[in-house]
Amino acid sequence: MNYFFDDSKPYYLKVLDALPESAIIAIGPQDAENTIIEFMDYFCGYCKKIHSELISVIEKRDDTRVIFLQHPILSDSSNLIAKMVVAANLQGKGWDLHHGLFTVKGSLTQQKLDQIIIDSEINKTKLMIDMGKDEIDNTVKLSSFLAMGSGARGTPALFINEEFVGGYLPLEKLESMLK
Repeated sequence: MNYFFDDSKPYYLKVLDALPESAIIAIGPQDAENTIIEFMDYFCGYCKKIHSELISVIEKRDDTRVIFLQHPILSDSSNLIAKMVVAANLQGKGWDLHHGLFTVKGSLTQQKLDQIIIDSEINKTKLMIDMGKDEIDNTVKLSSFLAMGSGARGTPALFINEEFVGGYLPLEKLESMLK
């Protein structure tokens, strides 16, 4: 019997089970009643816009968890940054780098990226070594593959609990979809 087609748990949770722990950047309680999964790209303007809205949901509600998954489709730079965040997650710093990238003012430059790495207290040498590992590349590819298989044709693409939404949602609409 195929795991994805049995009814043991909702599809969106099976997506998480298919990924290694290093792929998962999450904020909010593990046992939350609501789960929002965002497939995103660090160079997507709408992903940057929805990031602050997702954070405000987390700050307002203690029954919601947000999980950010890589779907670097816009450029080679997107893929490079996605690998960097997954590699930072091996140091327990994935959230710090992720949040820093989405809250940086203006466009991302090498200088701003270096400062985010310093501020996040990431070991840059280890980060660069880990980024070159096949497991990191495969993790980003798998995450993107699962995004495409779930219906994501662009970013952001969201699961709000069991409902899939392709594209940006305003905060009010997002909140109205929560339990």
